[in-house]
Amino acid sequence: MAFDTTAANTGMVQGACIRIERALEKPLVWLACRHHILEVVLKDVFEACMGPSSGPNIALFKRLQNRWPIADHSRPQPLTPTALSSDEEAHRLEMLGHLKSLLDCGNHPREDYKEIILLSVAYLGGGVPTSFRAPGAYHMARWMAKAIYAVKIMLFHDQLEMSRRELAGIRRVVFFVTMVYANYWNEAMIPSYAAKNDLDFTTDVKRICDDGVASVAERAMRRHLWYLSENLIGLAIFDDRISPEQKAEMVEGMKRPSTTKNPRRPESKTPINLNRPLSAFCSVRSIQVLKSLLGGQQPTFLELSPEIWNTDSCFKCAKKRAGVLKVTSDLAERVIALIQRFLGNRTKDERQTQFLLKLARLHTKAVPKKTKAELKKKVSE
Repeated sequence: MAFDTTAANTGMVQGACIRIERALEKPLVWLACRHHILEVVLKDVFEACMGPSSGPNIALFKRLQNRWPIADHSRPQPLTPTALSSDEEAHRLEMLGHLKSLLDCGNHPREDYKEIILLSVAYLGGGVPTSFRAPGAYHMARWMAKAIYAVKIMLFHDQLEMSRRELAGIRRVVFFVTMVYANYWNEAMIPSYAAKNDLDFTTDVKRICDDGVASVAERAMRRHLWYLSENLIGLAIFDDRISPEQKAEMVEGMKRPSTTKNPRRPESKTPINLNRPLSAFCSVRSIQVLKSLLGGQQPTFLELSPEIWNTDSCFKCAKKRAGVLKVTSDLAERVIALIQRFLGNRTKDERQTQFLLKLARLHTKAVPKKTKAELKKKVSE
């Protein structure tokens, strides 16, 4: 069950997730939306650097949108490597190589995911794209737009009228986005990467970004450590980046008794120590997610050496099923947006709303699937 981490969904008494479990009369695997978690982190970092917005739109973004048609897109201003420390320069080169490999793979579910990689590569000095997309919607509810707009503003800041405070703030945001955030955003859809990435994110942001940004980003991430919980840490077993030795330690950790009342996410009166190996987050409850992937059967591969797991049919079956888990709710958000756009101000009556949605569904089934160009051609005829 994938969900956004709002209180309306995650409340332990009347939250939507609990109510769904009650209605189905069985426990579900709770999969917090990885993109929503990272969007919350970006939102907090942006507001810490730029200040909160007093309205639904961000003035600096609107300025870029208005200026864009007359801006010279052939002379962007990338990051200057000479201004970086030796550690930052090494990380820049590492990120540049990684982001370029993501571009080469060509697997991008949405255009804005690809765009943030292209812009990050351009800002880090890896080459300018043949063209830049015109700025789209900048409503503050579209948190991904913050990253895209911020990098575009920084690339063309010399052609915009910006105060010193605005320039300093947007520079901090873009440094965070291109040097840390973009990589983790594009790996957010891989379930087995989640636990390690959450630990690595807090390490990278403290090592690369300034103390102010690092503090805000870490605090936001600590509120959303769902994938380091006893219930979900087991998914990290399928992360190929983790060594067999570390996986063996995780298996040993799964023999420890549980130490929390809420195994769905780590909670403590004192800050959770994130400078620990993944095995420290495991308990006997961590086996449950592996059993769920196997339809209730025992994960017998845990009795084998991790070095030979890839030859075991039980492990391969569980890994395949873990790989198709939906840990982002992007599709649901797009469906809701389409429904809201379709309904508009037609009616506020719930019965009429349900009738219109049923009518749209019947029409979708009745009309063969066609591309937008084909439908336009048919209408014009």
